Amino acid sequence: MVTRRERAERLRIVGERCVLRDWALGDAEPLRALLDPRASWHDTNGPYLGRPTPEDMTRVRDGYLALAAMPADQVPMPRASLAIADPQTDAVLGCVSWSWESRETDWRRIGIVLYDERKRGRGIGREALALWTDHLFAVTDALRLDLATYSGNVGMQRAAEAAGFTLEARMRQARRWSGGVHDALVYGVLRSER
Repeated sequence: MVTRRERAERLRIVGERCVLRDWALGDAEPLRALLDPRASWHDTNGPYLGRPTPEDMTRVRDGYLALAAMPADQVPMPRASLAIADPQTDAVLGCVSWSWESRETDWRRIGIVLYDERKRGRGIGREALALWTDHLFAVTDALRLDLATYSGNVGMQRAAEAAGFTLEARMRQARRWSGGVHDALVYGVLRSER
């Protein structure tokens, strides 16, 4: 578990290909472009739910910046999200997040998005997912973590498998949209497997 002293500092988890870190006020301008509803990452991030509106993305950006403005010791632990940043420049590349699938049973679902398509396919998503998973197991007593995707998001499937997740569920032909049909997928990992 995380000590009070560790909570008082900004969170920074360093890997070789990326850094997971708390949101910073300096992320405001880059996020404006990265969260554009027309950005290509929306093509694979739950596209069957429809494109977000500019107002939706403004709310997301404002949420990140509200966390950045909070004193480090007041930001909830575990963090609901962290920026994925370049290890050399500290520029935002994407984000990792978690939410409750079921608070009553301590079932947590995680997510990851790489905003910059030029950074995909380089192992950054895999490393970010592995760092995030290890961090959440370290700061919670969760027995499992999972993520949901669909058969059209091959990059997410590869990152999940490379990070040690197992395909636990395939709901066949669950997503019909845009002239195609896709399976819904759930990947999971147990604390005992890390």
